[in-house]
Amino acid sequence: MDKAALRELIRKVRDDLLSTEDTVCLERARLVTEAYRMYEDDPPPLRRAKAFAHVLRNMTLDLKSNPVFAGNTSSRPRAWMLIPEHGFGVDGQVAIENEGFDRFLEGKIPEELLDYWRDRGFGGLAGIGHLAVDMNLVVHRGLEELIEEAERCNAGESDPARRVYREAMITAMEAVIDWAGRYAREAERAAKEEEDPLLKELFARVAEACRRVPAKPARDLFEALQAMALTHLAVAIEGHGMSISIGLPDRVLEPFIDESFDPELATLLIAAFLLKVTANSFQGRGSKTQAITVGGADHLGRDRCNPITLCFLEAFDFVRVGDPHLFLRWHEGMDEGVKRRAVEMLSSGISMPLLINDGPTVEGFMRAGVSREDAWDYCVIGCNELGIPGRLMSTAAAAIGGTIQYLELLVETLLNHPNPDDIKDMSELMGELERRMRRKAVEMRRRGVRRWREMAERVPTPFTSALMEGCIERGRDMLVGMKYWIPGHYERGLTNAANALAAIEEVVFKRKLASLGELVEAMRGNLADKKVRAYLLSAPKWGNDDDRADRWALALLEMREKVLEEVDREFGHKSHTVCHVVRSLHRLDGRRIPASPDGRLAWEPVADSIGAQTGTARNGPTAVLNSVLKIDYPRYYRGGYNLNITLPKSGARPEVLLPLIEGFFKRGGQELQINCFDVEILRDAQRNPEKYRDLIVRVAGFCARFVDLSRAEQEELIARAEALGIT
Repeated sequence: MDKAALRELIRKVRDDLLSTEDTVCLERARLVTEAYRMYEDDPPPLRRAKAFAHVLRNMTLDLKSNPVFAGNTSSRPRAWMLIPEHGFGVDGQVAIENEGFDRFLEGKIPEELLDYWRDRGFGGLAGIGHLAVDMNLVVHRGLEELIEEAERCNAGESDPARRVYREAMITAMEAVIDWAGRYAREAERAAKEEEDPLLKELFARVAEACRRVPAKPARDLFEALQAMALTHLAVAIEGHGMSISIGLPDRVLEPFIDESFDPELATLLIAAFLLKVTANSFQGRGSKTQAITVGGADHLGRDRCNPITLCFLEAFDFVRVGDPHLFLRWHEGMDEGVKRRAVEMLSSGISMPLLINDGPTVEGFMRAGVSREDAWDYCVIGCNELGIPGRLMSTAAAAIGGTIQYLELLVETLLNHPNPDDIKDMSELMGELERRMRRKAVEMRRRGVRRWREMAERVPTPFTSALMEGCIERGRDMLVGMKYWIPGHYERGLTNAANALAAIEEVVFKRKLASLGELVEAMRGNLADKKVRAYLLSAPKWGNDDDRADRWALALLEMREKVLEEVDREFGHKSHTVCHVVRSLHRLDGRRIPASPDGRLAWEPVADSIGAQTGTARNGPTAVLNSVLKIDYPRYYRGGYNLNITLPKSGARPEVLLPLIEGFFKRGGQELQINCFDVEILRDAQRNPEKYRDLIVRVAGFCARFVDLSRAEQEELIARAEALGIT
């Protein structure tokens, strides 16, 4: 194959894709609606499987926009694939991140579809997601073998519900095989008609691959990538929306490294594969959390980096897309070449890969009840949530336990207290906060467990479930049949709440500059009293290695663990996990939280990560890392946290970044998201976007091209750069 010509073709595919404006594709919505009407009397799993098959059998096939691989979710790139089973609407975070998307769907959905789904949709907009299927099953066993397994299980099954669910799995897997066959026939026709020698060769290769995979095991790297692409996109089409992970592809693909392995060609194929994932059109360019994780060690302590790991790094550097986003699992014995290349990429300003530390992450999984062998197979499955391909859907997916927003709980505690001056000291205030947190946690866990079961009953996903360990054997949906079931919780607002408690202690109880009642009245007035606000802003702040503030973050975490352990016992759950995840939720949170004792004004965003609030990191990056390192990660964040670093590009050389990263991880840090850029670059990118099409930035849980972001998101990144610290 002419690699130079292939490189230019991939570059063109990328440029065409990224320059395409978002539109709406109604195909899936119409086809699912047709199928629901045809099969309305079938049990939900069979109705869902038949609807899935109806879509795959009748949807438009697109081989032209990216001819290297088959697979598409919509009739054309950047055309939103709607999932009416979960409702019609624009996700709130997508609307924040993309200018003009808040009303993007208005007038574009026919009334007949809106009417049909008005009382049938389950809600959630983004579907279920936050998962990684077992790609090893697809690539190395094939769907036909899984179909045979389901048929064997059903041969001796006496439970009608389990029989029906396996029938649905078989129907769904056969539909994906038939879908691949449609691509094979279409690619064969295209190859016969095509005059360009490269395109003719590519179409012929796609036809040959799709006649085999994902039905049978892949024989080479190309077939493996084709099988993974079709599987990933089929999972999206089934109805999972955002946050579908590719898992650990360098491990899945490692058996295809042999004496004929060509790293340059492999990099180009992976680049084309990444663009196929990028083109997944659920909410168009608003879908930013299809995670890919590479590297890391296994349960025997062996480094699992291999030549394909480096190919993924090189491919990401080549295509420069924000989604999928790349995570690199870091450990002490990691391949030096991979480590060096990752640091070079970060220092160049690409903002990827994101870094995850194996040691504390694996320990957290094991404390949550995961076996050692499984824990070492973890990956990222969303913004920064953690999961295990095929075994654990997510440590926080669907937020079974809801979201703990510390600042919101603290503000509610203060504003709802009948007489704040009756609270005599910090101990009494923390007691009031703990009682409110416990009431909320019980309510959220009860609601979350009920919703989880209702999802399994009303919107089962038999194809995805078939690719999860044990679900075929158990004949159950992944939501109730996977190997591990661990209640997950989201949390945010720790930084602001710690700052608020430090300020209350300093201003009210130590220096007595205002009573607690006066502070609450000032909050009701949006801190219009400039003197009171100045007191609050001058108090100690989290992220400066200052125990006067940092101890309150630790106190909040210990309170939360005490509360959740009590909730575990009340519900009979063995354990739980907590994930500090943001994306753009810090803006949505801020829109509903009044003025707070940390000096933040009403409706302003809260902190964008577990690091310091923007502009308050007064002692530099090392101090912020020292604050975060005081957290016992395996106890408090078994689901992961997100920590954003913003460093000036002019000083972020590899020899500077590497000691910073290694020092943080050696002392138990869990995750690090690094941006290296200068204010001048970002301002110039606002003025001259055409010059900065390849500028990839990390916001808070997602990556994107800077020029694609809304003005509000751009200004947030500029504010971080102006602060020249960790935020």
